[in-house]
Amino acid sequence: MNKRGISAITPRHPVAMLTIVILWLISTPCMLRAATVELPLFLRMPILQNTLEKSLNLEPESKAVLYQKDPYTFLHITQPVIYIDNKETHFKCSATARMGFAPIGILPSGIEWSGTIDLTLLFYVDEQWQLRYRITDSAIYDKDGSKALVSNFVWLLSTQYLYPALENFSLDLSVPQQEITTLLRTCGFPEDAQTFEKTLNTMQAGPLRVDTDGIVLPLLLTVSNQPYSPTNVAKSQQPLSVDELEAFQQVYEPLDAFLVFVVKTAGTDFVTYQQREKLFDLLISSRYQLLAILAGESAVDADDPLRNLFVEAWQQLKVIIESNEGQSRLMQEQLLRYMTFMNAGDALLILDVAAPQLGMRITTNGLRHLARMLQPGSVEDPLRFDWQVDPNLRDLFNFLPDPKEETSPIGRHFLELFIETAHAAETMPCNPAELGRRLDRWVPTRDELDDFTPLVTELLRLTALEETKKAGLDSTSSLIYQHLVPATALMESCWRQYVLNGDQIAYLRSQAGSIGMMQINQHVWRGFYSIERLKWDTVYNIQAGAEILMHYYKDYGLKVAKQYGRPEDAARSAYSAYNAGPRAARRFMKKNATARQKTVDDRLWGYFQRIRAGGRVNLATCNVDQEAS
Repeated sequence: MNKRGISAITPRHPVAMLTIVILWLISTPCMLRAATVELPLFLRMPILQNTLEKSLNLEPESKAVLYQKDPYTFLHITQPVIYIDNKETHFKCSATARMGFAPIGILPSGIEWSGTIDLTLLFYVDEQWQLRYRITDSAIYDKDGSKALVSNFVWLLSTQYLYPALENFSLDLSVPQQEITTLLRTCGFPEDAQTFEKTLNTMQAGPLRVDTDGIVLPLLLTVSNQPYSPTNVAKSQQPLSVDELEAFQQVYEPLDAFLVFVVKTAGTDFVTYQQREKLFDLLISSRYQLLAILAGESAVDADDPLRNLFVEAWQQLKVIIESNEGQSRLMQEQLLRYMTFMNAGDALLILDVAAPQLGMRITTNGLRHLARMLQPGSVEDPLRFDWQVDPNLRDLFNFLPDPKEETSPIGRHFLELFIETAHAAETMPCNPAELGRRLDRWVPTRDELDDFTPLVTELLRLTALEETKKAGLDSTSSLIYQHLVPATALMESCWRQYVLNGDQIAYLRSQAGSIGMMQINQHVWRGFYSIERLKWDTVYNIQAGAEILMHYYKDYGLKVAKQYGRPEDAARSAYSAYNAGPRAARRFMKKNATARQKTVDDRLWGYFQRIRAGGRVNLATCNVDQEAS
């Protein structure tokens, strides 16, 4: 592999500093060979706040008893918080203080005060990579916000008891620093190991900066001024050959396994519907990008085909994980794991841009090491790739348990030997299982279409009806969906599950790996469905396609329809997503859609309208005949 920088990175909020660093590096070619490269380590407010509370040994209700001589002399604080104001870090708490003695007759028993203490903090990192701070200024306010009149004795108690308690603050940054170093080492080229190790050994902590969401610790690396001339990498938009397809899929598998591992981990930690919806979009959309490459619709980077896929997925993952919604529900241990994970990945990308002469790349071992930062004690290989149904993945995204196979594979092979060809002689079955048996391995001739078509029509009708019942749709939405299912099946396969390959019956499969009547792509839906059953079980294939279509219909189509006040838009939106992924849900509305996309969307819309109007599906022409007047 040639060594080069990342061609494009699209940083997004909330990591404003990372955006500035990357854009600055990309837009300043002469600085790419600078002597010092900075890898920002972001420490967000929830982590700092949790570390503070731990150092104060808070009691219930966020209270800390810092000093208690007796009932008449004490210092208590509540609601301690770290906050940022005008690029300075502050500690603030409510406090109650008293200096006195037991009352004697009518004599006063001492001085009592309640108010707020505000301290200015200066963070630094010591030689052992421990984050600490110094108190550089203080302010004491009464309850009404005015300067305290009795601040002397409060200040005395604070310096004696509050300051030492605060100085117990310590956050170990040696772990993320070591993890980042290990990841970078793992992703270097073997032939550059000596130079790369020399660079990593120069890592040191720079002066901390205050960011809007926390503080930034710059990890500084000294890089030799070696000249670097990026090579022009040839790209292809032609469909890949069979050998190229196989090679690319093998390269892609570790990245897909990595994303599944991260999505499942984050989906378990982030329990809200909105967070999981974003993770589902990330996983499925990344897989649709693969399809575009397999179909020759997107450029293939012959040097490092995973690079752009990884960079785009990483930037989307950052937004999800670093959102307030994602961070707010995590415990301190989880926050630290995600902090290390995100900063390590960022460091890899930044160093790749800043010092391309070091030869960074996305490696299998690098992905594995990065993933294990989220589950350090897990014995599972985070890059394990297989084609089996993953019940946890289905459950995470609200897919019902995968239905069990009614007929064993051995029984199916036995049936193949004795399958009847005279399907027309049998009466119309009334359930999907019987319809499936009638349609099993049937590649109809033109003369058999009159017998074949009613069976598929009924199977599609029953499947769609069952999905609407499970989804609890209203009558209008239900009817639209029931027309959409047969239109989708016609669009995808002309209602074919099987084809003839010579004199052998084979399952229908596209070049990109889409299978059967509903053309469910094995790469996109790996882990959600049984690939073998998608190939050879017509009922299962249709049920899977209807379930996917319902997910898109409910989560995207109905929202689009409600926004624009056109119920039928739910069908068009759901199919656009079915065809090209969640982010294509509004494709049919876009004026800049490609000619091919417009043709696909318009064709589906035509099928849907004619089926809704009572038209008859004509499998001889793969169209819908208008109802005779």
